[in-house]
Amino acid sequence: MAERSRRRSLPLRWRGALLASVAIALLAVNASVAAFVVVRTSLQGDLQDALARDAERVAALYQVGIAGSARDLLVGPTGGVIVQLYDPLGQLLVASVPRFEATDAALPAGTVLAARREPEGAAWRGTLAEMPVQAALQPFDLGVVAVIGDTRFIGGALAQLARALAVTAVVAVLVSAVVGFTVANAIVRPVVVLARRASALSPERLDPIPYDGPRDEVGQLAEVLNDLLGRLRHALDAQRTFLAETSHELRTPLTALQGFLARARRRARPELARDLDDAQRISAVMARLVSDLLQLSRGETVSELDPHLLDPAEDVLRPVAEEFPGVRLEAAPGTTVVGDPERLRQLMRNLTANAVRASGDPALVTLRARPHGATVQIEVHDRGPGVAPEIRERVFEKFFHGPGGGSGLGLAIAQQIARAHGAQVTLTSAPGDTNFAFALPTADVADEEPGGV
Repeated sequence: MAERSRRRSLPLRWRGALLASVAIALLAVNASVAAFVVVRTSLQGDLQDALARDAERVAALYQVGIAGSARDLLVGPTGGVIVQLYDPLGQLLVASVPRFEATDAALPAGTVLAARREPEGAAWRGTLAEMPVQAALQPFDLGVVAVIGDTRFIGGALAQLARALAVTAVVAVLVSAVVGFTVANAIVRPVVVLARRASALSPERLDPIPYDGPRDEVGQLAEVLNDLLGRLRHALDAQRTFLAETSHELRTPLTALQGFLARARRRARPELARDLDDAQRISAVMARLVSDLLQLSRGETVSELDPHLLDPAEDVLRPVAEEFPGVRLEAAPGTTVVGDPERLRQLMRNLTANAVRASGDPALVTLRARPHGATVQIEVHDRGPGVAPEIRERVFEKFFHGPGGGSGLGLAIAQQIARAHGAQVTLTSAPGDTNFAFALPTADVADEEPGGV
């Protein structure tokens, strides 16, 4: 499950762009909210200060104490504001606007009495006569005067501001996505370049990865990779040296052993012949393995060929089938190709040994050669358990060991020999039906046949 989650995760540049976009978006939203709060507080504070100044002036007028009715004496800066007069007990007496003399238009008595006790007055915010208002209360000798301001214009202004900030936030989010991707792409680009250069490497080519950027985190990564490549080169060189020395040391005693076994087979009593045949077959397998090791130590690819005109059925498949008693041969002679017979026999020998080992029985293996257009299709077929899909792409890698075991060299060398002949070994596999195949072009030998002059 964890492996599936890793495969489904977003690429690094998209994750970086997403994180940058979220960060910028959050900053934009926070800035918009902060701007809204600051503007609202500023508008409400400015209005409250203006109402407090008006309340002080109105209270100063009533402080004179001129005789007359309260309504007649109700004076002050009533343009755009409402003035209310309260008695010492907090009861509403009169207002500059008649509808604010109603009961639901009166300020709470507790607020009025609290303002009565405070020389600097008090402030109040709420709803009077179904209208949002702010009020400044100022005491004087005969009661409390309240100057009330309508705050609906503040709500309208804040609504317009909220819409503008919302549009700005949306634009900021969109811009942040573009900016985030641009920034993330610029950050990730050196890593992508480094990865592309590293992907061009192979076991045959472990050159240092060129990097001319600053010695930042990416530069440190390049240094680590180049150090690792250096150690890999050293390990591969040591491996090749070991393979060359070991295979060379083993080749001489194996050759001698095969000679002794051949002589012993000729002189042996009939009851010992089968055991000596088995010993010869095992020594031949060991000799092939040593030859493969020596070939890998001398060079990673098969490039030197000694081409001849040959019949695949008679010159290649039949000798290999005789080396593996029980293997079936389905090949009609009569076709001609150009190739190195020794190398092609080595190719077929490796494929056949792999098929016998995988199927567990030589009788389940068949070697075929059949014309196919201008080519000869050569196949090694077995009825074994098949090759699992997840390892089919790797079976031709050097030192790759499948479930059937083996040295991990035979199929790699077989593929190299096929490519040296301009061919490619392909694999198709299902339980009970595994097929290794390659095609060689037929040779036109009509002009070489004897004829009249």
